[in-house]
Amino acid sequence: MLQDDIHSIYLKLKLYYYRRIFRKMDAKEDDSLTALETFCAEAIYGLGLPTLTEFAEFINVSQPNAAYKIANLEKKGFVRKIRSDEDGRVVLLQVTEKFIDLYGTSERYSAILTKRIKRRFTEEEVEVFHRIMHTLSEELMKEVNQYLVKRANLPKGVLDERANPTI
Repeated sequence: MLQDDIHSIYLKLKLYYYRRIFRKMDAKEDDSLTALETFCAEAIYGLGLPTLTEFAEFINVSQPNAAYKIANLEKKGFVRKIRSDEDGRVVLLQVTEKFIDLYGTSERYSAILTKRIKRRFTEEEVEVFHRIMHTLSEELMKEVNQYLVKRANLPKGVLDERANPTI
């Protein structure tokens, strides 16, 4: 059943990511990430340069609580604050290269899956699959896209490298 397949893929991708992240976490290091901090940094990465207010709204916490989380991520070197080029009064949140090194495991796995798909299927099948996945991401994931569309700084294709242009 299609629904079961989508759920299975989603679950496997999450589990692969969690496994890789937890293997890289070292509870003994002062700058290691907790699971909650990892999720917060990943949300910042996915949102593409959010403000503190936007981040707080997204994770459904108060601004002081969000500021505390950001301060911890900043102290550990996983997030930095940058001034907006358009309005110097606006401070944006951005993950650092240190986080990208940790997060890159999911991008590497995406590349592995892409190679396997291209080896297994014909060019025509890959093109159809690409169109389906693109439509799923851009049009059918309405609940996520509704929030992301409101973001002035968020470019089309949220999870591509353009979401963090200076990295």
